[in-house]
Amino acid sequence: MVPKFCPVRAAAERLGIRRGRGYFYAMKRTPLTIIFVITFIDLLGFGIVIPIIPSYAGTDFGASDVTIGFLVSSFSFMQLIFTPVWGRLSDRVGRRPILLLGLFLTVVSYVLFGMANTLELLFFSRLLGGIGGANISAAQAYISDVTTPRDRAKGMGLIGAAFGLGFVFGPFIGGMLVPYGYDIPGYAAAALSAVAFVTALIALPESLHSGGESSPAVRFSMRMLVDALRRPKIGMLLILFFLVTFGYANIYATFPLISVREFGYSDKQVGYLFGFIGIIGAATQGGLIRVLSERYQERWLFFTGSVLTMIGLAGIPCTQSTVPLLIDLAILSVGAGLVTPSCLSLISRHADERQQGGILGINQGLGALGRVLGPVWGAFAFQNIGIPWPFLTGGIVLFVVVILIRRTLW
Repeated sequence: MVPKFCPVRAAAERLGIRRGRGYFYAMKRTPLTIIFVITFIDLLGFGIVIPIIPSYAGTDFGASDVTIGFLVSSFSFMQLIFTPVWGRLSDRVGRRPILLLGLFLTVVSYVLFGMANTLELLFFSRLLGGIGGANISAAQAYISDVTTPRDRAKGMGLIGAAFGLGFVFGPFIGGMLVPYGYDIPGYAAAALSAVAFVTALIALPESLHSGGESSPAVRFSMRMLVDALRRPKIGMLLILFFLVTFGYANIYATFPLISVREFGYSDKQVGYLFGFIGIIGAATQGGLIRVLSERYQERWLFFTGSVLTMIGLAGIPCTQSTVPLLIDLAILSVGAGLVTPSCLSLISRHADERQQGGILGINQGLGALGRVLGPVWGAFAFQNIGIPWPFLTGGIVLFVVVILIRRTLW
């Protein structure tokens, strides 16, 4: 019997594949399934290492909290730079070579992560991982190549599903492995990415055929950003998305630190906490938001999600035991699970159909910038202002978002 919420079924439904006797058979026939599998496996590795990076750098290499913030944000920084590079290059040489190159670099980065004996090598591993992970633009272009305009949004949803599932299972695996040493999760992530690489090498066909018409690559440029920000609704939504991402990203480096130093959790338990966040987030985006979107407008979901995210962020340093912390993290995860899809839906609704790709590129760039700046500021505040301040900063930023939503979207 298939459970009520099944991630595989949810992913297939995003492709428009109906349930029934041919349900999983249809899944096997589409190259989108291969993209989903390799992206999921690759993101599983990312989920394994991300919760342990702060403790790894601090314990083994004596890194300061600010240095840890830069270490966490270095991955997103390289993604910000290389995502458009890989996208343009995939237009010239094809999607498959770029996807394979990115996966190969990811494998090497995780091997170096496990082998790191200096902080510099650990930094290099994360920078290299960000370069490899930037091949997500090639994956998006691949989906554009093999889907019709009508089904493209459903296909793009596979990447979101892979991210969500990677953050569900990855931290649990990392939590189980970290007692054996910080290097073991790195090698496990490398093995998983190697599986994704071999799968793509064997099973993934090229989607960009010579003489064919390639889908326009999503671009990010300052001129497009300025033009988009001048448009009242779109500009405000882009600003709101950046603020939400920045506010939430304040905890990327600092939540593991406060969990270990102040709450007394082990690295293994921190991995489980990240897995708990992933489960609630996946359930929200995979099921709850579908039910709510049938009854409430996107702006109400955006507003409600922002309020819940604000409460969850500000409440983290106030929890004194496991049960209140889990309740707070559940509130935070539900809020974040409502915010992102509702904001993206609003952006898509207000953007001109001919400019959807460009607006998407700008939004991705602003999101990446938020993930770069958030951990750096959060770690700086944690070290120099006070332990609660990364979380209070996130709460304050989300409070500003709530006010702006009420004033501009009503």
